Amino acid sequence: MKNGEWYLGYYAYDNLPGAALTFGREASGMYCLKKPDTTFGEADVGDAPMPGEDGIRLGRDYQRTATVTFEIGVDGVDRAIDRHYPMRPWGQGARVGEWDDIEAFRAIVAKRDESPELRSADGVDLMRQVWRADALRKKASRVAWLLHATGGRTRRLYGRPRKFAVSDSQLSQQGYTPVVADFLAVDDRFYDDVEQTAEMWDYAPGNRPGRPGRPTLPGWGSAPSKKTVTFQQRGKVPTFPVITIHGPCKNPKVTLTPGLWAVQLSMPIAQDEYVTIDPRPWMRTVLHTAGSSSKSVADKLTRASPRLAEMYLPPGYWTAALAYTSASTGRFDGPRVEIKWRNAFAWW
Repeated sequence: MKNGEWYLGYYAYDNLPGAALTFGREASGMYCLKKPDTTFGEADVGDAPMPGEDGIRLGRDYQRTATVTFEIGVDGVDRAIDRHYPMRPWGQGARVGEWDDIEAFRAIVAKRDESPELRSADGVDLMRQVWRADALRKKASRVAWLLHATGGRTRRLYGRPRKFAVSDSQLSQQGYTPVVADFLAVDDRFYDDVEQTAEMWDYAPGNRPGRPGRPTLPGWGSAPSKKTVTFQQRGKVPTFPVITIHGPCKNPKVTLTPGLWAVQLSMPIAQDEYVTIDPRPWMRTVLHTAGSSSKSVADKLTRASPRLAEMYLPPGYWTAALAYTSASTGRFDGPRVEIKWRNAFAWW
């Protein structure tokens, strides 16, 4: 992304289109009239009066959310804004705002003879379709991501597009239409665009751990066992790590030290199966995946494990350790664990 650009994206679900819309700079035809406003919701405070005396008792406070408000000029004065060509059926995983150079060129040529008013109207229609977010609003917990590039770095918010208002005026006949739109974030964290990964495994000598899409292959010289790993959360505020445990193993336990928390599952995980523990605010799930099916195994978390909302990762260096009971008929087969997170910050 280029400095000053914004990107709104989400996946396609249920044969409804996703989004991959870049805007904010003049080249997109949808440019910011001023720097967007970012406002933070008031903290939910737990203050309580002190009976029979002056003052209050300060309770536990909760940070809530952030809202980004855009004032955008949709400008079709001299070029097409919606560059989809030909018109798509918006099914089978399509994403609004995602086009290649050839498609965009054909759209520009096809719409060259259209009036500026129609080009601007098509641009507003494009933005409104993205902000309507049909694929997201049909089900709870589905989120979009809003990316912004500034000063050579890119960070993101997770949430949903919400308010959308069009200021239709005499300028619209000339091809220019102002739009005001909001994006509501799930929380007030600004995440790195690049996801970090730390891995642990316990395999046979001479084998290296596989990853999704890359099977376990012979690799002489690679470590046969790596049951501890040290990593750094380089952000400024706590974030939430996603832990994926690949079998075979029984009762796997991942402990983060010094003095953070330990999470354990009371269940077996077979070869080619895995469990994903996802404590992120918009997910909060524990899913067991076998083949193409997944089911919740949140009830398999031990009583000593923290609540998902408490499985946060503060800034700093941390060491993860893997422990488990063998569940393999082979002598050396063992599990692999992936810990993924995005460094989190308090601002763009």
